[in-house]
Amino acid sequence: MRFTLVAAGLVAILGGSALARTVASVVDQTTSFLIRDWVTDQRFDGFQPPQVFAIEQGTKVYGGCGEFVRGDEVGGSSYCPATNTIYLVPSQLNYFYKAFGPSSVAYVVAHEFGHAIQNRYGSLEGGAEVELQADCLAGILVDYGSTQLGITRQDTIQMAQAAYAIGDPTHGTGAQRTYALLSGMGVVDAGCSKQEMLSLLNNQVSDPAYMELRATRSGAGNIDINKSPYPKTLGGITNGL
Repeated sequence: MRFTLVAAGLVAILGGSALARTVASVVDQTTSFLIRDWVTDQRFDGFQPPQVFAIEQGTKVYGGCGEFVRGDEVGGSSYCPATNTIYLVPSQLNYFYKAFGPSSVAYVVAHEFGHAIQNRYGSLEGGAEVELQADCLAGILVDYGSTQLGITRQDTIQMAQAAYAIGDPTHGTGAQRTYALLSGMGVVDAGCSKQEMLSLLNNQVSDPAYMELRATRSGAGNIDINKSPYPKTLGGITNGL
């Protein structure tokens, strides 16, 4: 199997094991789909798709975002708007794969592409609501590419579990992150606007599905994820960013 440069970097950092190649394959498939779709979407004319690099945990990165250590954040991925660059940390993705399955890796990658979309539309300013909006955008991207990426409803459960597990004060609680992701995927009746994400952040959402997530402390609770009665389109969302 031949990998793109970023996937090859993932394999090299993880030591070339069978698991490393599997994780790299998921990253390769996800980034290839998202970049291919990006360059053919007229909404992104004049704004190049983000660069994607694999780096080791604890690596210092210098450049447009200043000196900082990447890979210590939850999920081990990050986006630098000044250079339009996504950094992925293989060891963290490896953990996600083993704990939650391959779709959780696709979710992490799509979340960072969500930040790139926010950058395109000048919507990166703010606090945890920005992270929740990126989760919501990730839900749209993954749902849109579900056929190409082979995402099943069981995979949706895995992504929801991953989102719940990585809640923190910077990104929102587990219930908030899961609700934002499911909003983007059209499972619940909510949008991705900054105002809606602020309401979610402040627990001003009365949707029983959100109450279920807060009460059950799990990935999806009893929410029916086999249906997407509220499908979203990227065009409809970006108009509100």
